[in-house]
Amino acid sequence: MGEEGNRLGEVLESLRGTLERIREVLREGQVPEVTRSYIEHLGRSIATTINVLEMVARENTIQSPLSPSARGAMYNLRRAFYATLSRLVKESGVDRERSVESWKAAASKIVDFINEAGISEAPTKIVVTYEVAEEGGVKYLKLNRAEILYFELEGVKTLDLG
Repeated sequence: MGEEGNRLGEVLESLRGTLERIREVLREGQVPEVTRSYIEHLGRSIATTINVLEMVARENTIQSPLSPSARGAMYNLRRAFYATLSRLVKESGVDRERSVESWKAAASKIVDFINEAGISEAPTKIVVTYEVAEEGGVKYLKLNRAEILYFELEGVKTLDLG
């Protein structure tokens, strides 16, 4: 990641500083009540942005791109999994069959979760954290956590063109 990682680190540091300053100003009551709720909302948005940036920049993740639906995200995540698996088979001697078993179990849980949450048609990005684990002398790709970013309709704006 190199220079890009350094730039992201600078952005995160700046956002954390801004968030801390917002919290400090709110704690000390240095904000007029009229603007307090807007500044609180800004602080929550910055905190969420920090969490998302840290998540997508984390190492040992397999990620789908932002996809038009959760179904599309799963399709893209599957492709990303197999690309990562192929690389790790060559680099680390990971067992393909055992890793695919891990993938199938995790994918089933993710799909069930998405369906239960009712977000299968929402624009979605999925980030899965993994590790290279060893069991009985066999190295495999162990999927530990899935974080699902989904986006809902926030409203409709109308523009009359005639």
